[in-house]
Amino acid sequence: MLELNNITLSYGSTPILRGVNLSVKRGDVVSIIGPSGTGKTTLLRCINHLAKPSAGTVRLDNIEMHYPSPTKAAVQAVRLRTAMVFQQFNVFKNMTVLQNVMDPLVVVQGKSRDEAREIARQELERVGLATKMDHYPSQLSGGQLQRTGIARALAVRPDVILFDEPTSSLDPELVGEVLKVIKDVTSSGITSLLVTHEMQFAKSISNRIVFMDQGVVAAEGTPEEIFDRPTLPRLAQFLNAEHAF
Repeated sequence: MLELNNITLSYGSTPILRGVNLSVKRGDVVSIIGPSGTGKTTLLRCINHLAKPSAGTVRLDNIEMHYPSPTKAAVQAVRLRTAMVFQQFNVFKNMTVLQNVMDPLVVVQGKSRDEAREIARQELERVGLATKMDHYPSQLSGGQLQRTGIARALAVRPDVILFDEPTSSLDPELVGEVLKVIKDVTSSGITSLLVTHEMQFAKSISNRIVFMDQGVVAAEGTPEEIFDRPTLPRLAQFLNAEHAF
């Protein structure tokens, strides 16, 4: 369903991604783990053109973005079929929770306000925010803000949902409520890619784990292969440093 071929990206003279290849099947839940600064978030952002590779191809079904110069039509088509949950929430502070979820449906998808409102209500109920729809972001906890972001991503009915370290900005006591919602989302069958430092969580929800190191996919496999039987010394070292298990 989703295929990344030879994705290469540098910031100035600093290489970030060094020819990454990755294939994702429909319905996969893929967690991307690895040391900080190794390109995990950048790779995720390449999928919907928020980061722009210098070379390589991103293919989503029959849509292909060829870098360094993908067509505008391909970029738009991929963006319409993907949604991202950001590390820093990215909600509009001057809009209510309901308006934040409605906005992409009206502005990007051209839905009527009535239809957008109904979809937004359904998704906010799904993430446990039925009583917070008329609140503003300043009235919410970090966990509630992130659940708003998840509802907004789900509302556009994406084929692929991208989670960029969705719990890293949260206080420890708020992490659990967000992980529960993500687990509910991924168990529904939607194709999901998750960049995370929550190793136990990644093991519990994923059918595949990708370990990135120094800008490449250094290892990939089932959760059992990666976490229980790591054969790559660098992977074992990383897991040990993370006190993963």
